[in-house]
Amino acid sequence: MKMAADNKPNDGTLTACRGACDRFPTVIIHGIGQSELYILDENGNRELHTNGKPVFAWPPEPDTKSIVKSLKKPLLKTLLTQKDKGFSDKVSGAIASIFSPVATGLDGKPLHSLELVKYPGSVARCSEKEKEFIYSCIHLEDYTQAAGEDHLYYFAYSSFGSNLEIAEELYTFIQQVKRETGHDKINLAPVSLGATIANALLEFYPQVYDDLNRVVYVVPALDGSRIAGDIYTGNLSIDDKSLYKDLFPSFASGYAGYLMNILIRFLPQKVVRAVLYKTHDALIKSVFVNCTVMWGLVPSAYYPQAAETLLSAPEQKEIKRQTDLYHRARLNSRDNIQKLVDRGIPVFDIADYNVPLYMLAGSWDKCNADGVIHLDSTSMGAISGLPNEPLPAGYAQQNTHCTNPAHNHISPDGTVDASAGLLPENTFYFRNQHHEGTGRNDVIIKLITELLLNDDFTDVHTMPERFPQFNNSREARGFAGDVAGAQTIDQAALPPADAAELQGAIEQAEKMLDNTAVDPDEYHAARERLFAILIKIGKRKPPPAKRKEKVKTAVCRSLSNFLFKHWGPRGFFDWGRKKRS
Repeated sequence: MKMAADNKPNDGTLTACRGACDRFPTVIIHGIGQSELYILDENGNRELHTNGKPVFAWPPEPDTKSIVKSLKKPLLKTLLTQKDKGFSDKVSGAIASIFSPVATGLDGKPLHSLELVKYPGSVARCSEKEKEFIYSCIHLEDYTQAAGEDHLYYFAYSSFGSNLEIAEELYTFIQQVKRETGHDKINLAPVSLGATIANALLEFYPQVYDDLNRVVYVVPALDGSRIAGDIYTGNLSIDDKSLYKDLFPSFASGYAGYLMNILIRFLPQKVVRAVLYKTHDALIKSVFVNCTVMWGLVPSAYYPQAAETLLSAPEQKEIKRQTDLYHRARLNSRDNIQKLVDRGIPVFDIADYNVPLYMLAGSWDKCNADGVIHLDSTSMGAISGLPNEPLPAGYAQQNTHCTNPAHNHISPDGTVDASAGLLPENTFYFRNQHHEGTGRNDVIIKLITELLLNDDFTDVHTMPERFPQFNNSREARGFAGDVAGAQTIDQAALPPADAAELQGAIEQAEKMLDNTAVDPDEYHAARERLFAILIKIGKRKPPPAKRKEKVKTAVCRSLSNFLFKHWGPRGFFDWGRKKRS
């Protein structure tokens, strides 16, 4: 129960409302890599580059020149002899060295002295530079405009730290937020990897249930990611077809991926595979095996095999103890979320789908996903077909968790049965939305904001015209800035026809942006119209001609496909190897 502001004692409360407003503070648990780690020198100061700038441990800063120099000689020898003359060892070693600053020891703690940039106070108490970083990670400016920046907190943690220690820090942080804001409860918003931290929080600090007003999961890795599971179990997708035809184009757009298909043929196939396998092994040993946060991304079904393979040695006893504890939290994740619901705490979920996992994962073609996390994990158990493959003909909605069998929780494209997910009435789905573009989806940001601010927003049936359960991808956050810029143009200085077209384009764009039930064609039409008039009046540069790019892509794709068909999955000088394996 809130205390009236004039009756609240002077107990360190820092909010303007002193806890008496109806806006509960929100704690963001960010996603992978959305914090800054600096390398410290022997004196505990930030290590500096020669240009005076501090050296990051994360995001990594590879010394590209030194790496290229170290690879030249072994690459040349390997090309000339068509035998691995240390090239695979050099490549794997170089890549492992890039990530070495975030390596952890047998106790799960960092091996190197690092400084994690934390934000111990609310956004209101952050510097402008700190605010810029926080808002670049999750654009909740509309939330803070309504609730105040003193009601938003960003819990920073190391993606290469100790899951259990971070969960303890989070619990303490939540108590601090309550004291500082004067509110008796907080909203929690775990994003992606942040959901693994939330899993540990709910499992090992159940008293936190009393502290929660609402929980809004955003593309959460509640049961990890099959990519991580495949990496930890060595299930990589580098069969012949993948390696010489599909893998590189799936990572690189345009002609680059097809060009890689051609270039790797100058190396023997054994060398190419050695590079990939040795790099995988080096990263496992140097970064992943002792990192309990990363172990949190290993799905529950993968964990027994991965732990048996990597954590059986006596020296891994402590890491195994910690990962076993987290495995328990992961197995209990949905039960713990149900406990929140049973206590009357609204829990919401936002999931992306219809994007295959990155092809490097061996299971990339065996599940629906958002490119990074499989749908079963982000949706808490929804049943789905593969991307662009509807559920079988005659499929009947399971209604596993639906409270009203009359509700239709089958997606319009027939791909997803949301009734099988734990929270069918409170889970929102975005078709064709890639995980990494979630923060650029203006509708998702508006949905998160509405869920955090509006207590009357109770489920997917509250405002289906504005926020339907099944929606589409629209990464229009940047375009909204273009529209705002167009609104500042002095139309009186333009020819009447151009001024009228600019105004019409602005109005069309505004109408499109206001429509949060996404029509992809409507979005693209509005973009094209606005950009066309901006280019005409000289307020935007025309896009670079893509004719050369298209030609290079077509040529490289054709040559790549020709070589795969007629030369097969082998290097140019693999004479003794069969065309087909």
